[in-house]
Amino acid sequence: MADYRGEKKRGKLGDLIYSSWNGRPYVRRRPATVANPQTEAQQSHRHAFAEISRLSSAMKVAHTEGLHWQALHQKLNTHSVFKSLNKDCYSSDGIDYSHIRISHGSVTGVSIESAEVNAQGIVEVKFTASPLSDGRNDQFFLYVFCPDLRDGRFAQPVTRSIGEVRANVPSEWQGHLLHLYAFMKDSKGRTSETIYVGLFQG
Repeated sequence: MADYRGEKKRGKLGDLIYSSWNGRPYVRRRPATVANPQTEAQQSHRHAFAEISRLSSAMKVAHTEGLHWQALHQKLNTHSVFKSLNKDCYSSDGIDYSHIRISHGSVTGVSIESAEVNAQGIVEVKFTASPLSDGRNDQFFLYVFCPDLRDGRFAQPVTRSIGEVRANVPSEWQGHLLHLYAFMKDSKGRTSETIYVGLFQG
């Protein structure tokens, strides 16, 4: 790549390409062949990226809430942070939903005691109410995702001291598999790591 300091030009001329970078004009030779091999590994990577991008769109309501703090401090949007955190969650077997992260941070999480879908189709989750004096007002967020319908909903968040939460899911989710995720959020908007609660039949 050589600097071009003559008259400003842009575009192609023969096998030369004129352009600029950081305000400086330059000229380079066009490669004889375009390097874009369709190897199996590259195609697999592209497919994985596309699948995680689609999942990010489907779970937008989740990562908008759970990754806001992270995105703000990285000066990115939550879609970009979600894709970065979950880029390795796709394989030839599909998406590994048990390792999907919808939140990221250092806020102290909780332990899940039980989780079930009751006879009325309501998701019930009980967690250990933490005695942390500086975090008793942290909120517990529960997100229920239905991959078949590519839709998800949050339960009404509850404070750490409550110890249980319920989520009403749409009737059309009945009979579909549901993935449950949770995280804590403090008064400043900081979050815990994602807690994967499990997979259930809706």
